[in-house]
Amino acid sequence: MNRIVASLVLPAFLLACGGGSNPFEPAPEPPAEGEGEGEEETPEEGGIPDALANNVTKLVFDPVAQTLTVEGVNFDEVPFTATYTRSAAFDRNGYQAFTAQNDPLDRHNTAFGKQTNNEANVRAGVALSGGPRNRFFGGGYYDRDGAYTPPEVAPDSGLVSYSGSYVGLVNIGFRDDGPTSQDDLLDVPPGTAGELLPSQAGITEGKVFVNADFADASVEGNIYDRRLVDPTNGQTAIAPDGRPLLLPSVVMVSTPISDDGTFEGQMEYDQRHPLITTPVIGTKIGDFGGIFGGTDASGVAGIVKLDEFDGPNNPYGLESEIEYGVFVLDQCGQPVEDTVGCAGTNP
Repeated sequence: MNRIVASLVLPAFLLACGGGSNPFEPAPEPPAEGEGEGEEETPEEGGIPDALANNVTKLVFDPVAQTLTVEGVNFDEVPFTATYTRSAAFDRNGYQAFTAQNDPLDRHNTAFGKQTNNEANVRAGVALSGGPRNRFFGGGYYDRDGAYTPPEVAPDSGLVSYSGSYVGLVNIGFRDDGPTSQDDLLDVPPGTAGELLPSQAGITEGKVFVNADFADASVEGNIYDRRLVDPTNGQTAIAPDGRPLLLPSVVMVSTPISDDGTFEGQMEYDQRHPLITTPVIGTKIGDFGGIFGGTDASGVAGIVKLDEFDGPNNPYGLESEIEYGVFVLDQCGQPVEDTVGCAGTNP
């Protein structure tokens, strides 16, 4: 029987088989040594912004060997740097899935990784645990191998587009103890108390379109056609009122591109989406960041962190929801371009 377990404050009728009502919050970060109260740690130049990295200090993804190691995520495995198991059944639109769970009563962890299909050699990944115990752990990471050069800025070049798929992980836990379950959770001993049951992090998926203007050194984008997926059956999750959980589109607000090809900015809901019925322009709902790579910036990879994702005023009844997502895209106009998303562009 499927159930959404206590990752969010949800109406009782959405908790199909029960579960608690405590929201999972990000694990508190201890202050750095020598820092005073109220001071904020500044990320190193070219590093992953703290809001995006969260608990992840490093993620190493090898698309050829199909391996992924994650450093820094609490309770995933005994070593500080944990090797996750390849779990192809949970792959989403070109993003390779990996999972880790040490024993049936330990947290379950899900991760996704992807690398560009061209010579850009940029990659990114995201990892997140499900419940229990009122907190979740995870975050994202991106990096680049080799050189990066921006496109030549000329009357007919310098403004380029990227398109592809997006995948994310959310602090909504799912569990299915039925005989036909497709979840990745280890079987718990009979009679295990509900408060001890681990859950599998929910998945979001969608499409991404990014525009980069290298004449003005700016980047912006859209994440659209978004939905929440129940990982125990691969289907769109259902809202309390019976509607499929189709999520509002979000935008990456225009932000500068640094000389090293990195960028970071803020997320907003897309004002034009039908679920958005109140003014949202200028209201931050999260952060994004990433890195360009390759000759003429042939690829881009990045991470998104959303502090809410179901729309203003909780139209689906979700509260305290958080999402960490990843995008890895090839530039339009190349042989490996996303032919659907790049249609109509002038790369």
